[in-house]
Amino acid sequence: MELQLKIEQYEGPLDLLLALITKHKLDIFDIPIAQIAEQYTAYLDAMQKLDMEIAGEFLVMAAELMLIKSRMLLPQKEGEEDPRKPLVDALLEHQRARRLAEFLQVRSEQFYDRFPKPADELTDPTYHRAHAVSLLTEAFGRIAERMRAEPLRQEDVRLFRELREERYYTVEEKLDWLRDTLSRFPRVSFDSLFSDVHSRGEIVAIFLSVLEAVRFGQVDVTHGEDGVLWLSPLEESAEPQA
Repeated sequence: MELQLKIEQYEGPLDLLLALITKHKLDIFDIPIAQIAEQYTAYLDAMQKLDMEIAGEFLVMAAELMLIKSRMLLPQKEGEEDPRKPLVDALLEHQRARRLAEFLQVRSEQFYDRFPKPADELTDPTYHRAHAVSLLTEAFGRIAERMRAEPLRQEDVRLFRELREERYYTVEEKLDWLRDTLSRFPRVSFDSLFSDVHSRGEIVAIFLSVLEAVRFGQVDVTHGEDGVLWLSPLEESAEPQA
């Protein structure tokens, strides 16, 4: 049967190998070198028949595949590294880079024409209520230590899942949430605000929203006898507290 190939452009030999592995549904961790080398060589032969210029790096990879194929035919010594391992490592790294590039391309298309809102002009951005801020900072430090000891729910350290699924929180969003919470309860404990967080970004957004509310005189902070910090709603002020 004559091999039919659709000639496509690839950025490099690793890009071509990944395409062949995907097309033939091969296991990237257990690459059948003979099969992939045959497909790779067939692609280069098709390019030559069409008088297409073949970059030197494609030929180098062809030679590398032949070398790996020959080494696979030799008896393997105990403890000897799989001859395919350097190729697999390079393919995995290239695959991660491609996925990240695709993700960034999508984000670029979504946000290229969006611009951040300029910050509101403030007569004095300094926090003057040092007693409340220092209490909150100490309490936040304890919460941060506890979060480090107890990993957050739904947190995934894998790079690309984290990039795809990360939920972004803004201070404005959490400030509205804090106002709504305080409108329904006479007072709430500082620690309870962090009882249902899902990411470190959400923790920071909540903490900054509390500082904003304190600075504008919307929240009063009291230190209970049991050591608990309590937040109570105050009548909103137009200017930061002095």
